[in-house]
Amino acid sequence: MKSLLHAKLFRLNIGPIVFSPGIVPTIVTLLVLYVMFTLGQWQHEKGEYISNLQDTINERKYLSPVGMEELPHDREDQVFLPVIVSGTFDAEHHFYFDNRIVNGVAGYDIFTPFRMEDGRVILVNRGWLKQGRTRQDLPEFETVTSPVSFKALLDRPPSKDFLLADNVHAELAWPMVLQYVDTQEISGMLGYEVMPMVLRLDKDADHGFYREIPVLKLDSAKNTGYAFQWYAMLAALLVIYIAVNTKKRHLTVNNE
Repeated sequence: MKSLLHAKLFRLNIGPIVFSPGIVPTIVTLLVLYVMFTLGQWQHEKGEYISNLQDTINERKYLSPVGMEELPHDREDQVFLPVIVSGTFDAEHHFYFDNRIVNGVAGYDIFTPFRMEDGRVILVNRGWLKQGRTRQDLPEFETVTSPVSFKALLDRPPSKDFLLADNVHAELAWPMVLQYVDTQEISGMLGYEVMPMVLRLDKDADHGFYREIPVLKLDSAKNTGYAFQWYAMLAALLVIYIAVNTKKRHLTVNNE
């Protein structure tokens, strides 16, 4: 084992300099370099995605709202488009999207199914309500049952990247508290299909709650900075690796 730890990968003589890295340190260093490069690349790509996403939001938020029947076929082209919808809320079924923090206060984003005039159903994010004194004390509200029209922003369901828990329900009891929003799972709970997109109720529309929260807080510079840090650490480790494994050899001079 000791011989392996001290074994050299190769020996390279460059004038008075000898570069002779060990096998084990080289393997460990390569693994760490790979992890650093992967993390740097991930942050770089994430920064580019966020930058492009912000451009898309800025471009589409000034568009005139359209009807749902006028949407482009590609779902990516539908994201962040302003729309006008008409129909009725399913006032018997509400979903409380858990662990939503506003100004340091815990609460819920309220999602209610909305049946449009063409028969399709889509979830509407109606805004945020403060959590009650206990987890069992859910906030109450009224929902109009007559036909309504309103402006909203088409969006993907909230990301499931960081889950605190699963949606586990021994029985269907309404309203339903959710840890994440999965439209297929919700379709099974409701007994009818809901669209794979959601609507964010416009801040000036009726039938909603607190909606002064920005739709997205995007900062690609932060991810670019993280990528630079990973690449800088990668470069520093590479320099250290070379320096530690480089020695100056003593040349013997023959005096005849």
